[in-house]
Parts: sequence; C-alpha cells; structure tokens
Amino acid sequence: MSLDLNLNPTLLPKLGLNPKQEEAVQYFASPLLILAGAGTGKTKTLTSKIALLIASGVSPTRILAITFTNKASQEMQHRVGKLVPYSGGMWIHTFHALGARILRAHGRLIGVKPEFVIYDDDDQKKLINLAMEELGFEAEKNKASMYLSIISRAKDDLLDAQSYLINAQAVNDPSRLKAAQIYHRYKKKLTEAGALDFGDLIVKTVELLKEKDEIREYFQENFQYILVDEYQDTNHAQYVLVKTLSAKHRNLTVVGDPDQSVYGWRGADIRNIMEFEKDFPDANTVVLEQNYRSTARILHAANEVIKHNRNRRPKNLWTKAEHGDPPEVMEHHNETDEARGVAEAIRDLTGRGGLGYNDIAVFYRTNAQSRSFEEACRTRRIPYRLIGSMRFYERKEIKDTLAYLKLLINPGDTVSLLRVLNVPARGIGKTAQDRVMSFSRQKEMPLYDALLSAEQIPDITSTARRGIKEFLDLLEGVKSDLFSATPSGMLEKVLTNSGYWKMVEDEAEKDPQESLARLGNLQELVNAVKEFEERSAKDGQAPTLHKYLEDVMLASQLDAMNTDTHAVTLMTVHLAKGLEFPAVFLTGLEENLFPINAANSSEEDLEEERRLAYVGMTRAREKLFLTWANTRRVYGTTYPNLASRFIFESKVAKETAPRHGEEDVQVIASYTPPASMPRVGKGRKVMHPIHGPGRVVDMIGSGELAKVTVVFDSGVRQTFMLKYAPLQPI
Repeated sequence: MSLDLNLNPTLLPKLGLNPKQEEAVQYFASPLLILAGAGTGKTKTLTSKIALLIASGVSPTRILAITFTNKASQEMQHRVGKLVPYSGGMWIHTFHALGARILRAHGRLIGVKPEFVIYDDDDQKKLINLAMEELGFEAEKNKASMYLSIISRAKDDLLDAQSYLINAQAVNDPSRLKAAQIYHRYKKKLTEAGALDFGDLIVKTVELLKEKDEIREYFQENFQYILVDEYQDTNHAQYVLVKTLSAKHRNLTVVGDPDQSVYGWRGADIRNIMEFEKDFPDANTVVLEQNYRSTARILHAANEVIKHNRNRRPKNLWTKAEHGDPPEVMEHHNETDEARGVAEAIRDLTGRGGLGYNDIAVFYRTNAQSRSFEEACRTRRIPYRLIGSMRFYERKEIKDTLAYLKLLINPGDTVSLLRVLNVPARGIGKTAQDRVMSFSRQKEMPLYDALLSAEQIPDITSTARRGIKEFLDLLEGVKSDLFSATPSGMLEKVLTNSGYWKMVEDEAEKDPQESLARLGNLQELVNAVKEFEERSAKDGQAPTLHKYLEDVMLASQLDAMNTDTHAVTLMTVHLAKGLEFPAVFLTGLEENLFPINAANSSEEDLEEERRLAYVGMTRAREKLFLTWANTRRVYGTTYPNLASRFIFESKVAKETAPRHGEEDVQVIASYTPPASMPRVGKGRKVMHPIHGPGRVVDMIGSGELAKVTVVFDSGVRQTFMLKYAPLQPI
C-alpha cells in the first residue's frame, strides 16, 4: 500500500467482499489492474475501494473516479455515500464531464472560453454541412455523417485538423485531403460559435495539460488516487489523459474485462487494457472470476464460447449458484418464424414461467432485425420497449421511402412531398423550395400542381427546374405501374429509379456506423412488404399498396400508444453491456449475421464478434435462449443460412429438448460445424439471382466494409457491398 496510507481496520469486514475482491480493495502499493469478469461485482469492488480510502483519512477531493455513463457516476456516488457518509468534493465523472469541468475552470489558457457550448451529433452535422457549403463541396452535402465519423475518430487518436492534413498529404489520398479541408473548416466554425464537440472535451483537456505546466502539475498533485471503470472501452485520447493525470502518484486502479471489449468500431482500443502491465511494469493484477449473476450452466456455455478467442487474458467464470436450466438452442424456418417462436416463448415464460415482461430481453445483432420482433410482439399484444434506436417505421430511411410510396397514392400529401423532393439531391435547394411554396400559396394551388407549373415560377435556377422535372418524371413513371405491379415491385422500383438505394449504398462504403445500418433497414422494409403480400394471399385478399400503407400507419399509432413500462426489452446486443435480465433471447445466430460477414472477416473482427456473443450470453441470470433461422431474406430474396459457430462453440446444443407446445420450433440435437466456411474472393465464380453467373475480378476492404466487383457472363460489370450482395459461390 502507499507509504502514507493507514487502512481503516473497521470498515473492511462490513463490506461483504470475497477474497479476491478484498485483495483488490486493499491494494495500493502500485498501479492495479482488476480483470473483472461479467457479473463478478466490479462496481462493488470499486465503490468499496473508494469508501476504504475515505474511511482511512483520504480527502474525497483527492480521489478521481472515471466512469462511462452518468448513471454509473450517480450510482457510484450513492453507494459510496451509503458506506461512508462524506460531505462531498469527490470527482466522480464520465470522461467527457471531467474534461468539461477542467476546461470550464482553466480552458481560457488555451483559448477555450468558460461559457462554451457543447454540440451534439445533430449540431455537428449541421455545422459540417455549413463548412462544406463554404468550401463549395456541394456534392458532399449528404455525407455529413461520414465526415463526422472521420473527424470523431481523428480526435479519438489525438489528431487535430493540421495533423490529419499532414497525414493525408503523406499518403496523397484525395478523399482524405477533402476530409482534412472539411475538418479544418469545421474546427474554425466551432471556434467561431464558441462551441466544443464531445471529442474536443478530451482533446482540449489533453492539450491543456500538455501545454500548461502549472495546470498539469496542479491536477497531478491533486488527484492522489485515480480509479477508472470499463477500461477496455477507452480510446487513445482517454488513455493519454489517464496516464498524464496519474503520472506523479501512480496510485492508478483500472477495472475492465477484455472479453467484453465490443466497441472497437467506435474508437475503443483493447490494447489499453491488454498492455497495462507493459505501460506499468510494477503493476499488480487481480482477477475476479466468481460470478453473482448467472446460473452455472449459462456461465459454462459463455466460457466455452469465449475461450476460442486467442487475444484474451485467460479466466474462467464460476458461481456458487445452482446449475439451473441448460440454455436452449431454437432453430426456426425463417426470421418471421423466429420472431413468432420468441414471442410464444415469452408468453410461456410470463404465464407458467412466472416471469414479468420486464424480466425478459431480446437481443439482436443489427437494428434492422427489430422489425420482425416488434411485429410479433404487437400481434400478440406483448408490451415491448425498443432501446437505443427509433422504432422501425420511424427511422429516416424508412420514412423517406414510405413518403415516396404515399405520393404515388396521394400526390397532395405535402409533408411527404417536402420530405423527398430533394432526397436524393436533385438541385432543388431550400431557396427553390421556398419559392415553389410561395407560388403555391399565391396561386392557391396544391404544392404538387405548383411543381407542375415550375416554368412559370420566377427566380428559380435552371438546375432546380431540371431537378423538379426529374422528380415529377420519376413519380409519373413509377405510378404507371400502380395497378399492375405488386407492392414489393413498386417499392423496389422506387428505391432503384429514385437513386435512393444507390445513395445509401454509396454512403455505406464510407460510413459503416450509420449508413450500413440504413442499408440493412431498407432491405428489411422489402422483406416486410413481401411478408404483407404473403399474408394477404393467405387471407384471400389482394395485396395493394394502399392497404399496406394503411397497415403501417395503424401499427405506428399503436406503437405510439404503448407507454407501458412493464414491457419486454428489445435492443441490439451492443447496448446490453451493464444490464442483466432473468431471461435473455440471443437471436439471429447465423453465419454472416452473427458473426457478421463471417466468411470475409479478419480474425480480429471475428474475435470482437465472439466477445459480443459472450456479452449477450452473460446478461442472462436464469434462462438463456440461442435462436437462429435456417433461411433469411436479404433484399427480398430468401437465402439459406448456417447456424452460427457460436452455437457450436457453446456446447449446449445436445443438452436441449423441444419446448412443450412449440411444434414449429426445431431444436438442434447433433450438428457438427462445417469444415470450412464458403468464401467469396478474387477469381471466384459466383451466381447472382438476376445477373446469373460471373467471376469476382476485384475485392477491397474486409469485414463490414468488404466490396467486390463482379463481371458477369452477360458482360455486365457491377460492384457490390459484400455484406449485402446476393452472391453465392459456385
């Protein structure tokens, strides 16, 4: 322990710690790494360590605790206060709140005004759009999200605009040079606005500590003890901040679990925790393995999965809890049957099983998958809450596409018309729209009719007039098939002829965080319309576009009325960290969905996918269901699936038995993993459902960003995002 610290002997017995937790709580002799497995009481260990410091005479003002959420900060303060009542003064903050507090007090020394405002994502995108307008990058105005992602990742790596520009010049990459220009102008406009974004809160704090010796020395002296939660999720900038602040006293404790590092795609660097002992050669490590959350069988399955990762610190979770029920593996025919099977199982759990709706969570890999589960719950009147994303029919790309469809039925729908008039961009800017709307009001005619009379509207540019004609021709061309084509045919024609699909696909190549998800949502909309057609046929009704849109609107109204907090939780597995439920459904466990794009992923990508599966499994306290579908639609076309390797790795398949009353559910009894996964690489012959046979002539990228170019036997040459391409190796 620290030479100047005499631990209070009376508090420790009252904390109720196990031997490993007690070891971690009492250790202060050098930097400490606590490897805390899922459900092993890391929050209890951290709060007990802080409480012991205060009880031993350390001033709360000399303690800095860093968490990743405001809720975690509040919970930590509450717990510490219950253990050792104190008058306050302790620094318990998220990284961003810590940066804001330091900059409010001292940022003026590097030109940051104390009254700065903080811009959120929406503010940032608007500012990026303004920056692009000033630079004359008109063609880039739909790519604000992409440039926001680029700038955010640069700041995570402590690259300011000038450093990013130097790197771009070094590799002579035109796209990076353009991004550097936008970054530079965006930074200038932030300064003009007296604003900081979230990345700046860390970057500027590091800059302050680096450039101002007196400020750095003050905080290094003041923070005698520093504790950091969820250390596996820190990025490079946060790592530098922690290392700088702890440099003098070196009483640093970090808590985390490399097996739960699942945010690499947004800047988290697993090396920060994996190389902690390298950064601090005298560090001590304590491993927490006793789990207080899950039954023994659930833990065994999770351990069996995660041990297949090579880049990890070995540990094996165990529990004194009862063995419990074995996890169930449930196979379904398709994604609709999967959602129906999950909904029926939920009804069983809340009936004979004795659980409440809020005891149950359904996890999925991508947001687009929520639609099937939402509809299954809605049909069976199961209350649900969707966490972390908008409901399916409220998402921008879905609302945009439905707006096109509504205009085919009712061109007088002004709201839908304004929504898509310039989406994708057709040169009909705000000025042109304002003048068309003014003309419409003056002539007292519908907005659509005003567009038909665009040649009579003064002060509209030739570009805007061409765009208006293009828009009107698009609607009239698609509308000609209104009474002959199926609703799904109309939808596909809208997505293709409008250029909307291509717009989102182009964005997906450069912005995986948002645009790839949007592409998946559009594909899921096609699936939804196909299912509507199939249901209508079974009911003996004609599947009209008008009826589909009516069903969607009624469903949305029902969703808006659902305010019951006693509800099943639907969420992506990425958002599940830190949560726990008596019953968990981990769904969509299929190769190329979970793990995503398995056949073309790097080993590093696959290991993060496996960690994600491990996180999902270890959220379950009593019951765990692993579900998959042996066929799934991709952009309206049905493809066969292989069960995820994670199912086989869990070694639970042979333990399961059919659930009572679920005739549509098959349970895996004895599968063996395929010897090798099908791969689509350069030179490989492939089959496309429309273009027929062809050969892959080029492939760039990996994981979710992999892109292939195919020359088909017909002479057609086309490039696809491999994740979504309906290609089969032959």
